[in-house]
Amino acid sequence: MPVADPNSPEERLKTAYSEILSDPFDEKYEDAWEEDTYWAAVESFKLKLKEIGIDDPFEILKKFNITSYESIRDRLKAGPPACFRAGWKSPYIGAKVDPVAVVAPLKHVHGPEFSGQERIVVLDFWATWCGPCVRAGPELSDLSEKYAGRVAIVGVNNECMFKPRDGDISVVTTFLEEHKKEFRYTIYVDNEEGHARDTVYKVSEYRAIPCVIVVVEGVVTYVGGPYKEFFAALQTALGEPVAAKEE
Repeated sequence: MPVADPNSPEERLKTAYSEILSDPFDEKYEDAWEEDTYWAAVESFKLKLKEIGIDDPFEILKKFNITSYESIRDRLKAGPPACFRAGWKSPYIGAKVDPVAVVAPLKHVHGPEFSGQERIVVLDFWATWCGPCVRAGPELSDLSEKYAGRVAIVGVNNECMFKPRDGDISVVTTFLEEHKKEFRYTIYVDNEEGHARDTVYKVSEYRAIPCVIVVVEGVVTYVGGPYKEFFAALQTALGEPVAAKEE
């Protein structure tokens, strides 16, 4: 994949958007919102656009579903989804889940088939178009090999996780063939109805992928990204230290 030129007008626009309109308001949502400060930032952003040589930023930003300064304001003022706020805990924690039943309607495409023998199961919801999901593959593969027989890492792919996309299973199988060194664990593809997405992922109320759900003896103990909190949950389940790579 070609590397974007950081000096191109589009890349400079995206940098300016982040530095002027987005990042400064990360913690200023809901009651902490500062309306006047936001519109002052808009004027600073417009000045930066003149410097870059862009007349209409929304011709570029519309590809990210950003269509007006008002829509930016509304999104920032509303704040991030609950699952990305400090102290969030999924309502799915403590729920009973049968991982074998979850994957039963799904298509097995990679690695050994899951039989449910392990006491600890990690359901990894992902898609090929998701950069963080792809980057998580090697570490999840390492975990599946290191704790083979004790922990089952079960990938659940759904290319249509958030919106309609190409549902052709060959998209996934081709990707896995090209990345077989990075993805060395069991992977299933969700069915056309989105069985795993709708009965597990959506119920967890986590709103991003990768999303890993740790199930210990049939009970959910963790929902979130495959980051340090995940490794802490896995460590608790295993009763021994589990080292995570740097995020």
